[in-house]
Amino acid sequence: MKTIMFLCDVPDGRLETSLETAAELGYRSVFCGEEENARVRNLADAYYITDWSDTDELICIAKQEKVDGVVGLSDPSMLPAARVAWTLGLPGNTPESLEALISKDSFRALQEKAGLFCPNHAVFRSFSEIGGSLSGFRYPLIVKPRLCSSSFGQTILENDLGLEAAFEAASAKSRDGIVCIEEYIEPRSLCTVEADVFVVGDDILWEGVRDSWHLESSRIRPLYDVYPAHLTEDETEQFRREVSGALRAAGVCLGEYDVEGFFTKKGDFFVVEINARPAGYYNPQHIQLSSGVDLTKLLLTTAAGDMWYYEELKSFRRTAKNILSYSVFAMEDGILDHVHIAPELQKRLRSYDSLYRSKTGDHVKDYKTAKWPIAQAAFEFDTEEELEEARSRIEELVYAVLL
Repeated sequence: MKTIMFLCDVPDGRLETSLETAAELGYRSVFCGEEENARVRNLADAYYITDWSDTDELICIAKQEKVDGVVGLSDPSMLPAARVAWTLGLPGNTPESLEALISKDSFRALQEKAGLFCPNHAVFRSFSEIGGSLSGFRYPLIVKPRLCSSSFGQTILENDLGLEAAFEAASAKSRDGIVCIEEYIEPRSLCTVEADVFVVGDDILWEGVRDSWHLESSRIRPLYDVYPAHLTEDETEQFRREVSGALRAAGVCLGEYDVEGFFTKKGDFFVVEINARPAGYYNPQHIQLSSGVDLTKLLLTTAAGDMWYYEELKSFRRTAKNILSYSVFAMEDGILDHVHIAPELQKRLRSYDSLYRSKTGDHVKDYKTAKWPIAQAAFEFDTEEELEEARSRIEELVYAVLL
């Protein structure tokens, strides 16, 4: 029996799904986290409260448990997982390759070095450091945390008014307090591109490419995804060229990567970031609903050195089912009554996940400040036209009802 060590924040849907998949594969699971969680403890075969910054302790646990692979699933856990795997000679990436992706400034430097499209950018440890450093930058600017995820702490500025407040908001969300400021590149529409791509050596699997839709009132954070993506052949080629160029430049050789980007008004594809872990919001499950490919199974088997599923996928016939994945948030803070799903969509519902098991009477935050949605609902449609008709009205068809 193979043993996998998991590192992740809790609670997290990626972790729970991965632990369930490990059990289905016959793998033993060892979880190392920085806090207690009853649900995860019930799913894992072994549970350790650890300090991820103490690599020696993690290595000691890995040796004691005789692990065959190490999997990180959240941003703060990726480097510790890579350090353990690299030290013990287990499948994975060098810590240096992940460092190039994890921080926003190092990723921009990687894009510049590789000759890829990217904006002017700079990082600052304090607001007083800025001085005249932005004199050569063109507005609008985007101010964001150097180390963070889910678009938290980001502000778009049309001029220098509010710069200090934006800096402080970004610094408060950044895991190291450092802030990245760069020229804001405007997407050509509210529909951007997100993808979970999988790297095995020189091979890249492009399963999870999707349209990622934003609201006019919240242009930074997407609220729903459409599978498969609607890209022309030329757009697909450009998207793959930019993403593969960044991954090759970083030097990664294994694992699942969440890519976020968009086409500019001039037609260039801009890779906003590549997160060195699977996407949240149950995206891997929705990718499987659309394409039939189980990226969680692929992640665990390759981490354990088992290549049979990867080999199977070389001849596996993909599907392209029309899936709409909607993140259900409240439009304002309040007390949840229920989530309304219109009767016409009930028959199309294929999955409904609620990380916090949100129920009547729970306090919920508005969509701009909540870390996780109240629920993630995925619907399947027979045709693209049916999906588009529902997508255009999704906020009328599915929504949180507050007391």
